[in-house]
Amino acid sequence: MIIIGHIAISYNNFVKIKDIDDIKHTKASEVVWFQSNIDNVYDVAKHCIENDISYAVLAHSLNDVIIFANLKASFIMIREKNLVENAQKVANEYFFDSKILYIINDESSIENLAMLGIDGVIFNHILN
Repeated sequence: MIIIGHIAISYNNFVKIKDIDDIKHTKASEVVWFQSNIDNVYDVAKHCIENDISYAVLAHSLNDVIIFANLKASFIMIREKNLVENAQKVANEYFFDSKILYIINDESSIENLAMLGIDGVIFNHILN
């Protein structure tokens, strides 16, 4: 299980962006992330692919999960418990390269998510 944002575990910084221009202000070691409902979202994803930029997307639907897995997102982040379970089932069925991450506030839910087979968790505090 991947754990991103825990105080005891090293991780790359996640930087929120809203458009392609925001990427210019990030470091190569950082993971850019954006919501699936921003303007020109597919252009941003394609830019990341073309420039070999690791990116994460906050998905709001199973449709988002499937599309961004095909758009080579490194991480697909999800806030809703029902959606994360369904997304992980689809990811396992189709062998996604993208990792499904459930957004958490504290480590109390890690064990339950591991038992559900979720790829990983990311702490909400690093996404702000």
